[in-house]
Amino acid sequence: MSASCRWLKLKDAAGYSSIGKTRLKELAARKVIRGFKDPDSDRGDWIFDKESLDDYRIRQSGGDAGVREKVLAIMKGVRL
Repeated sequence: MSASCRWLKLKDAAGYSSIGKTRLKELAARKVIRGFKDPDSDRGDWIFDKESLDDYRIRQSGGDAGVREKVLAIMKGVRL
């Protein structure tokens, strides 16, 4: 896995995030993180967005991603 790779295979995503493989799939199904079955894989391999894993972990810590989510929620209510 390259440090600059944005899309991670299931095994790499689990190692990177310290989240179990089953839990990663559950979080992706609930759209908490960005992950899906790779359309280019004949075996049905899953891939995950590294940035969404980072955002998820930051939100868990009460960090800056929580502010980002609040701003997005406010922006959804603003009509231009």
